[in-house]
Amino acid sequence: MITGTAKLVVDLGNSETRVKTIYGKTAKGNVRERLSIIDNRYSIVPDEKLDLYLKGDTYSSESSYVFERNGIYYCNGDVCNIEMAQTSFRPTALEKKYESKVTLFTLINAFRQGIEDVAIFSNCDSDNVDVDWEVYLLLPPEDLEAGSQAIASMVKSIEDINFLMPELYKKISISKVKVFPEGMCAFFGVLFSSKGIVRKGYDYLMNPVESTVIFDIGAGTTDIVMIRGSQIVQSSRFTKEIGGNNVHRLVQRSLRSKGISLPDEVVREGVNTGYVKSGSRSIDIAEEIASAKQAVSNQLVDAVQEFFESSMISIRTISNILVCGGGAEVSSNKEIKPISDYIVNYMKRLSPDIKLVKIPEDEEGNPVSSRLLNINGAGILAE
Repeated sequence: MITGTAKLVVDLGNSETRVKTIYGKTAKGNVRERLSIIDNRYSIVPDEKLDLYLKGDTYSSESSYVFERNGIYYCNGDVCNIEMAQTSFRPTALEKKYESKVTLFTLINAFRQGIEDVAIFSNCDSDNVDVDWEVYLLLPPEDLEAGSQAIASMVKSIEDINFLMPELYKKISISKVKVFPEGMCAFFGVLFSSKGIVRKGYDYLMNPVESTVIFDIGAGTTDIVMIRGSQIVQSSRFTKEIGGNNVHRLVQRSLRSKGISLPDEVVREGVNTGYVKSGSRSIDIAEEIASAKQAVSNQLVDAVQEFFESSMISIRTISNILVCGGGAEVSSNKEIKPISDYIVNYMKRLSPDIKLVKIPEDEEGNPVSSRLLNINGAGILAE
């Protein structure tokens, strides 16, 4: 039986949740960790269809999950997205993460993933994993006071998990729950390469006279916070209900005005690639994307200026801007500028000496995904 303490770091998103499992060390003394992505779409499985999905050969436990909670069966993954797309539900920007039933389901799914990860680390079956869990969660800075206790209680309410796909029943022992602020975790994900080791060229961010404003752009909201040195300025925390979805909607609206009506998923992909297909015709939408990103950036910066002025914080005191989150991802088309460029250019109109914090590179020399900065930082804080 595999025992000890494992750490589960959970970054709850709207479209997906990032889960990092930390357990033990390698032969070289490095921390063993594994990052996974969980789809946030769930659906109730009707009793009459349960055996059809479980006993058929269409779906496997590698990409489809079915679990029981309070006598009701739920599914996630391929079986949900293909069979239950019309009845599925997912998080929305209108519902706080610490109040959402989807958060509970995602935490159950995260424990399943964590157990499987520990089994992989230990080269054993999941049934042989019997560890205590330390759980680390992320919430928007604005929600910490109201939500930390609520989401911790939600975690502790999960006394066991019962999966039918894959077959896994396990009692859950939780020794610790801690909540970190999003944005600040991204800051630490940039500042540190691992616990206690500052990345070369980033030590200036720790200077007490340096102020860094973080734009954490999600699908439906952007969380904004200022860090001075390595401490959050409490009065700077706020959330604006604008995110990456607004870019997609503006592009879609612009295309419709030209008589081009396309499904949402096609437009989303087009925002990444720079073009869409209408029938056999390929349409360059770089101009529409640039216009949409400029409009969204202007709204975000205007919101920052208005909020900071009401909080007696001068824009001129800001030294750096860090832009992270899924809504800030770099497009696959290198000709399309990231939204961070538009934000920093507009901020420079208000304070010319502000500079953009460069996203660090991974071991292969590629920029770290802005979507992963928060969970990377939380993982460092959890070590």
